[in-house]
Amino acid sequence: MTPARGLLARLRPRSFRAWTALGIIASLAVIFVAQSVLSQLLEDRAKQEVERTLDRQAAAVLAQVTAATPPDRDSVARRAANMLTDTRVKVKDGGVTVYWSQPSGATYAMGAARDGELEVTLERVDPISAVDRRVIFTVSAIGFGVAALVVWLVSGGLALRLRGRLNELSASADRVAEGHLDHRARVTDDEVGRLAETFNHMAARLEHDEARQRDFLADVAHELRTPVTAIEGFACALQDGTARSDDDRREAAGFIRDEAARMRTLVRELQELTWLDLDPPVRSEPVDLAELSREALARQRAAARRRGVELVGPEGTVRAFTDPAHVGTILGNLVSNAIAATPEGGRVEIRATGEGGDAVLTVTDTGVGISPEHLPYLFDRLFRVDASRVRGDDGGSGLGLSIVKRLAMLLGGRVTVQSQVGEGTTFTVWLLGAREDVQPPVAAQAAE
Repeated sequence: MTPARGLLARLRPRSFRAWTALGIIASLAVIFVAQSVLSQLLEDRAKQEVERTLDRQAAAVLAQVTAATPPDRDSVARRAANMLTDTRVKVKDGGVTVYWSQPSGATYAMGAARDGELEVTLERVDPISAVDRRVIFTVSAIGFGVAALVVWLVSGGLALRLRGRLNELSASADRVAEGHLDHRARVTDDEVGRLAETFNHMAARLEHDEARQRDFLADVAHELRTPVTAIEGFACALQDGTARSDDDRREAAGFIRDEAARMRTLVRELQELTWLDLDPPVRSEPVDLAELSREALARQRAAARRRGVELVGPEGTVRAFTDPAHVGTILGNLVSNAIAATPEGGRVEIRATGEGGDAVLTVTDTGVGISPEHLPYLFDRLFRVDASRVRGDDGGSGLGLSIVKRLAMLLGGRVTVQSQVGEGTTFTVWLLGAREDVQPPVAAQAAE
């Protein structure tokens, strides 16, 4: 760093008060200089006008002096001086001053006229004396100093208030950082108040997210505790001989296998959801959404046959540009849930359509439906419609719809649901800009 830059760095203000005072004082200085320059320009313009007037008056006086006889020239000059009370009149004849009035004061402007040996000079007296100019400068300097002092005091008050509000906000941030997420900063009607509102919104989001995290961990613990308890119980029965017959042992082994499979499914879906939260890369390639839908139904056909549910897929071809693996996972979860919610004799149908540059997938069932109060929370992690937390053999982990929502967002789309209790449910997945005739999004991230 050069010495000059080092000096500037040391002189740079270090506080809001100094910056505020410096800015206002600099503004006042600019105004003072601009006013001085403007005043000087106006004064010069006025002086030029006065000098042109004096030139005309000097020519008139010269004409009268020239017309008079030499003895009367002095009286002519005297009458001119009496008429021009603020003007000094000087008459020269052959370079010799023959008349000179002497009003007090310095010369401000001058005009002259000459005719042969005769010369008349008019000097306008400066209306402001040198003393007056010093007084004006002194008063201006004192006024500028008083203004700077007022600015310093006012900026000090503003800086003190700002420092106090920022200290309050800093203390609130420390409280939240210590774990008191219910703490809120005081909101005022100034700029810092708007910052406090933003801070409170952030704290509320953190509090909400922490509550959701606690609920999520509690739900995961509950999901794991049920199969672990069952596995432990049946394992003890096999160990201590309570399960004596072959049928009892086979039953215990079957329960252990089923509960272990449920735990494996839960852990796998937790891992998948965690991976999706890390924003993995999304492939984009040409796919046939109708064919993907038919494949998803084929994988669920055995489960649908056991439930007595009819599966209906789309016909034809619906071209799109998206990630086939993610779309397959979305359809698999939605169809699996739909089969589980549909009683015997019901139907699950997938439709694939294109709307402009977008692709739309709908999964409709004729199942039991979902109550309106549950719809806003349907995509929350581990949310279950059944309040008892007990699921049958077809029950999932409660993470499937969360995975569907996250995958739809990664594909640059969204998912919606409509349901009528006793009539059925329709899930709609919008893949925005996924048609082949539209440039696909790169690493698309969509809002809900």
